[in-house]
Amino acid sequence: MNNSKRPFSGELCQPLDPGIEYGAVCKKQFPGEDTILSLRPLYLAVDDPLIREFARLELPERKELAEVLYRTKKEELGMLTISNLGQTFLGLIDELPAFLLTIHRMQQNSLGHYYAALPGDYRFQLERLPVVNDRDADLYATLIWQTCTDCVFAFPEVKRLITALDMLRPSEKKYCRAAGFRHLSATGGKPEWEELYVNVRNAL
Repeated sequence: MNNSKRPFSGELCQPLDPGIEYGAVCKKQFPGEDTILSLRPLYLAVDDPLIREFARLELPERKELAEVLYRTKKEELGMLTISNLGQTFLGLIDELPAFLLTIHRMQQNSLGHYYAALPGDYRFQLERLPVVNDRDADLYATLIWQTCTDCVFAFPEVKRLITALDMLRPSEKKYCRAAGFRHLSATGGKPEWEELYVNVRNAL
């Protein structure tokens, strides 16, 4: 296995070699601080423990089900890596894992069936850890949302970003709106408690 970092270049959602670790797609320093946020393609050979942690967070009291979810999630992310349908990035704060950002081509994604998906629409899906660097991760949330939005819009093929948020998590909506997303619609499907938000390139 080749562990040398290869520069990431080209289009978003391109097939990647799962045996290669790619370098950062973007980096941003917090204003007035030494803290740095970076984003790189997911590398399962190294990032496997993080996938398991996200599964445990989703099912904290169901260890057996969390393990099944972990295996399913790992397989799905592995398949996504080698496809041209989407891409997952690991977000780090001061080199510590903080979040996952998964991007899908919306016209090939199931969520695209619940609204009038257009060419250039991409699904924007954030999963954040609750604690980063011994601090509440919400302290970084606004920067995470904004940096990821700016990073994805740097790809010229991206015209709009669509994200689905839980109606019962108003704090995440606040960070989403701060990054320029606006309410689009309810999903119109399942889960019924999700609603869609859109960010348009020209709105930046």
